[in-house]
Amino acid sequence: MAKTNPISDSSSLDISLPMLIQAVTFIVMLVWGYSQLNARISFLEYQVAMNEQHIIDLEEDAEKNQDAEIPADIKQNQRIDYIEKELERLRNSN
Repeated sequence: MAKTNPISDSSSLDISLPMLIQAVTFIVMLVWGYSQLNARISFLEYQVAMNEQHIIDLEEDAEKNQDAEIPADIKQNQRIDYIEKELERLRNSN
């Protein structure tokens, strides 16, 4: 059987400098990637909330204005009223 040495004050771990740099770089890249992903998700959640509110506002406006006259109808009705009055005036003048 192989004899194992217990961990003590005199124990040491040999790690090469390139391996340490790669490990630190990998951890930094993971943290940066997570922060970028988190920022994008947060932005999309904000956009969805704004779009939902915009849709709700549009639906409320549509319900309020569903039976309202549009400006073209108002102009047309004014013209018809004017023509009717003019026709009455012409009938009465003869």
